[in-house]
Amino acid sequence: MQINKKILDLFQSQLDKAYKEYCERHQYEASPEGLITYMIDHQLVAPPAIRRFVINKAYQQELPQHKRKTNAIQTLASRLHLSERTIWTALRGRT
Repeated sequence: MQINKKILDLFQSQLDKAYKEYCERHQYEASPEGLITYMIDHQLVAPPAIRRFVINKAYQQELPQHKRKTNAIQTLASRLHLSERTIWTALRGRT
């Protein structure tokens, strides 16, 4: 599903405004990390998207240290406390 530029611009503008209001209301200092937490807490980023992102980045870092993909998958499954099948499924959907 593709989102047009107008919708993306409105999303960005509304998110920025909502996050700044949230920070003011709770007396937080705005930061990139705080924005990410805000987006997760307000369910603007789905848990499966977070999991896929983490798995893909960890796999890219882990793969050069192993001769076989399976060994990298086993290491990630152990480190991330996920099943090997979950790791494989997340990697199949990567771009």
